[in-house]
Amino acid sequence: MYSRLRTIYVAMRIVTIFLKCAKMNFNFFKYFFNIFLIFFCCEFSFGLEYFEFKHGGEVRRESGETLLDASDGLVFKSRDGQYFVISPKDLISRNEDDKPFKAYSMQEHIRRLELEFPRESGYRIMEKPHFLIVYTTSRGFAQWYSRLLERVCNGIKIYWGNRGLKLADPKFPLVAIIYSNRDDFFKHAESEGLKLSRNILAYYNKLTNRVVLCDLTGFESVREGDTKAESRAVSQYLRQPESFVNIATVVHEATHQASMNNGMQQRFAPYPLWLSEGIALFHETPDKKDGLGWSLTPKVNEIRLRDLRKYFQKKPIDPIQNMIKNDNLLRDPNTVVDNYAMAWGLTFFLAKSRGTQFIKYLNILSAKDPQTEDSPEIRIKEFEECFGNDWQKFYKDCDAFLKKL
Repeated sequence: MYSRLRTIYVAMRIVTIFLKCAKMNFNFFKYFFNIFLIFFCCEFSFGLEYFEFKHGGEVRRESGETLLDASDGLVFKSRDGQYFVISPKDLISRNEDDKPFKAYSMQEHIRRLELEFPRESGYRIMEKPHFLIVYTTSRGFAQWYSRLLERVCNGIKIYWGNRGLKLADPKFPLVAIIYSNRDDFFKHAESEGLKLSRNILAYYNKLTNRVVLCDLTGFESVREGDTKAESRAVSQYLRQPESFVNIATVVHEATHQASMNNGMQQRFAPYPLWLSEGIALFHETPDKKDGLGWSLTPKVNEIRLRDLRKYFQKKPIDPIQNMIKNDNLLRDPNTVVDNYAMAWGLTFFLAKSRGTQFIKYLNILSAKDPQTEDSPEIRIKEFEECFGNDWQKFYKDCDAFLKKL
């Protein structure tokens, strides 16, 4: 059934392109096409697919749904929310049935994690409303971090929902993996094909949909089950200056994970990198007065503000337009600090002084999927559609706003 629907979809896409090229009534056809798909998908369900393939030197079996099928490989989403990219040479078998795609239940998800992270190897699993915490560190740190995760997940939904952005609860249990030491943390990253610099202690992986981090609090010295000692350890840790840098890192990655699962962003869609990072930077700032170290109301990010002032002293030409057009500026070691600061500053300015337009912009970008067309021209057009094309005035307003912080 899935193959049949996919064939019909491709055929309809071809006709769509033909009509567009012929300059026929494209909007009417799109309307008809959407009605057709709604009717067809109501009548027929997508089949569940079963894959056997080579992955990480082992044979793996997964069930899920195909997201992209091409001659050079395919991408599919498993029932636990992970994405797998399979080349033709690694695909062993592929079957399907009439069962609809459905995420694993929480208990099914836990059983799968227990096989992947066995208890005899020192792993424990903690269940929370939206999260599953896999940890080798102390239960005290895992408890504190799980509360922080839940607050971030719920907080982002509340903050942006109150401003008009329609967000949902995650469709899959969100997984966070906490290691008690650096060596195990970096070994895990290497097993996922990542080579991290030694100063990185947390990351979000879009493929696995998991956050992985290293515990540097020293909570492992607290005896498990000693709640008073755990509470004292948290309070003591939050008094340390470096704790807030670590909290910002944790919240930053948790914001990425929450945003990719609540509808704000779609994984691997051409979502501007400056905004993806800008949202995470917007929320990452710790709250020294809060018992968990973080609260819902975004604060001025003093570190990024200081970097931004240094950047402005260089008198860059069109810094905002260049960053909107080009993701590479946030990936280049020579420009990353300046553009991360600019990403935070622009996001903070838009969220605080252009709220209605910003929500419109976020809604446009949240609708993007991995097959959406993208280019520097498209990005500028989308931005100007929401904020206007008077760039001279925009720069003046943004500059004045940021200088008052």
